[in-house]
Amino acid sequence: MTSNSQVISNLKPALVWRHFAALADRPRPSGYEQEVKTYVIAWAEDNGFKCYSDDIGNLIVKVPGRGVGVEAEPVILQGHLDMVCEKNSGVDHDFFKDPIQLRLEGDRLYAKQTTLGADNGIGVALSMAAGDGVYGDHPPLELLFTIDEETGMSGALNLDGRYLAGRRLINLDAEEEGVLYVGCAGGRDLVASRRLDWDAVEPGTLAVRLSLTGLRGGHSGLDIIKNRGNAIRLLSQILIQLPRKGVDLRLCRFEGGSKRNAIPREATAVVRIRAELLARLPEILEAQMSELKKLHTDSEANFDLHIEALQGDDIPPLKETIAQGLLSYCFSQATGVVTMSQSIPGLVETSNNLGVVTWSEDLVTVTSCSRSSNGAALDQLCDQLASVAHLCGLSVRSDAGYPGWLPDLSSPMLAITKEVFAEYYGREPEVTAIHAGLECGILGERVPGLDMISFGPDIQDAHSPDESVCTESVAVVHEQLGHLLRALC
Repeated sequence: MTSNSQVISNLKPALVWRHFAALADRPRPSGYEQEVKTYVIAWAEDNGFKCYSDDIGNLIVKVPGRGVGVEAEPVILQGHLDMVCEKNSGVDHDFFKDPIQLRLEGDRLYAKQTTLGADNGIGVALSMAAGDGVYGDHPPLELLFTIDEETGMSGALNLDGRYLAGRRLINLDAEEEGVLYVGCAGGRDLVASRRLDWDAVEPGTLAVRLSLTGLRGGHSGLDIIKNRGNAIRLLSQILIQLPRKGVDLRLCRFEGGSKRNAIPREATAVVRIRAELLARLPEILEAQMSELKKLHTDSEANFDLHIEALQGDDIPPLKETIAQGLLSYCFSQATGVVTMSQSIPGLVETSNNLGVVTWSEDLVTVTSCSRSSNGAALDQLCDQLASVAHLCGLSVRSDAGYPGWLPDLSSPMLAITKEVFAEYYGREPEVTAIHAGLECGILGERVPGLDMISFGPDIQDAHSPDESVCTESVAVVHEQLGHLLRALC
């Protein structure tokens, strides 16, 4: 098997890709970043850099300035160590111990059947390469590597700002090369749940598993505007409509998705139907799928529904009120774009992702990830979701969420970065906000007075097994970062 170091051996800049391959070799699910932290700490010690860990587990590496930047004001380079762990159905990969297997296709780097971790491994690798001295002159650098960004941002939320002297910050967690980000959405998770109760198995019925697969999924912020299908919502729609097609059913089990901030690609249900209806079921479902595909003609091409008859009578149906409440809640959620920004053309203001339905012996849990750059709109959306949940018989809890990052178009960092980008591209760069949960909003609260900018390379389909990064774009961002750091001397 080809090693990750062999896959990236001819890519430039070499130091960036060497660090990225090392990160890919080490497991880093959210909350389990110890192996990559050990790698970063060892690298810092080898270079004689001071490295600190705050109480929550974030790392801060202090890199002295070089050349004309020795006495300059420090600059913080910030990224997160964890990654979203998604894999295709049936793939044998343990994210807690197996390395990510890299594969190169032309100028794009992918993983084999799993998420790549370019979000935000590329940002971490760019920061470490800067610390290696590839740029010559640069100000003192404070490399801030946060933990648990993808499942709650607890690292940023609990950052000990006393370790940071700098008040100029470059966030390297953006995913569109050539664009400068000066704002982001805030977000909140809402968790609805219901205790389960069962009826007896009716004679003459059999259990059938329905599996909806093949959807593209993606990042619940960046890709939400692309009208991609949500597997949980689509399957709940199918189940609600089946009785109107002549197929009475009793729901036994329903689950889907794996990450609250990833658009769910797969969902499954187990239902009981009259045995004589099994022969008609494929034809009826095929007609339903045809109608659903018309809703996503531009965004989805390959999703499908699989039918499997199950043996035995040991799978009882849910009480009807519980089943109908669960399906109604999943189907009635506002899933996808809720409103567009009125001030920034093409920017999603508010969205919701019906992310995960999990199942235990006596409890079903539905987790939604809501985002908005408008705090009042976010509150309203979460209140609406909670109201629908209560009507459907589910109890609700919501986390405190995280704040958005309000744009400051008078920012000195923005002015300098615009000049650097304009010189590089020969045109004014696009300046906008992003409908995703960058840590900048939180960091601005934890470290008052931060002047922040965010940019990064071209990353596509983050949070899904189709995630890829353009290798040429990484080289461009590496060069731009060097120009900017020299300008900040």
